[in-house]
Amino acid sequence: MRTILTRLVIATVCATAVVHAEELPLWELALGGGALQIPEYRGSNDNRQIAFPFVYPVYRGDFLRVDDRGVRGVFYVTDRAELDISADANTSVNSDDTSVRNGMPDLDPTVQFGPIVQLRVWPEQPSRQVLLLNLPVRSVFAIGDSVRQVGWTASPHLTLYKRVDLFDRRWRLGLSAGLEFGDNDYHDYYYRVNPEFATDSRPAFDAGGGFGGTRFIATFVSRGKKSWMSFFARYDRLDGATFDDSPLVERNDGLTFGFIYARFFARSKRMVEVKEMRRVEQQE
Repeated sequence: MRTILTRLVIATVCATAVVHAEELPLWELALGGGALQIPEYRGSNDNRQIAFPFVYPVYRGDFLRVDDRGVRGVFYVTDRAELDISADANTSVNSDDTSVRNGMPDLDPTVQFGPIVQLRVWPEQPSRQVLLLNLPVRSVFAIGDSVRQVGWTASPHLTLYKRVDLFDRRWRLGLSAGLEFGDNDYHDYYYRVNPEFATDSRPAFDAGGGFGGTRFIATFVSRGKKSWMSFFARYDRLDGATFDDSPLVERNDGLTFGFIYARFFARSKRMVEVKEMRRVEQQE
């Protein structure tokens, strides 16, 4: 399987360059906290505020990696392309907390897994900025009393990373814009109204698969030897989505924002050579 995926990337990219590598600790551990405001789901009028402590692990294995890009498996990487297995997640929805869903079943939290191809589309300007085309496709699973598959998503997007020096720290600014797609099962999970839950103000509705709106993300991250901090915001638009006339869609936009801060307290003495597609320099 790994060989097949590697050949696919080679055929897609057509040309490769020298891999960028640097020596970093095999693992690191940090303690921190953060705060987040997020809509109950895309299209909801209700928001949730969350404050949380967390343990932030970093692991830089040959295949498995855990870092500020999430949990991923790295199949293949050059200076121009990277093929990973990536993950994403969404929180649960308590229908009692959302007036438009009153009387409907709660929504279990979901996790998503699938391949992502990243291509560098701008000629490199060493250490300062890079523009990436990201092509993720993921299978979605709801985690409740049992684990069940609830559809597929695809989220092609462009991301610009740029190094910024500010407040005596080195920061990485990330700006992303892209499209959201989902199959019928995934859109039904959030936006379908079965006939038994229909009311005068909430008619039955069956969401179709296809276009799911647009998404814009901004991140501002600083990673030093002792600490890591991140500010982030995500803006969603649902205009033209196949489910935008669902009675569960109360608005056609939504904003998520928050921050995270962590301090490292332990790290491996063993150093490893980490090969990644060229990123802007961030660590001080």
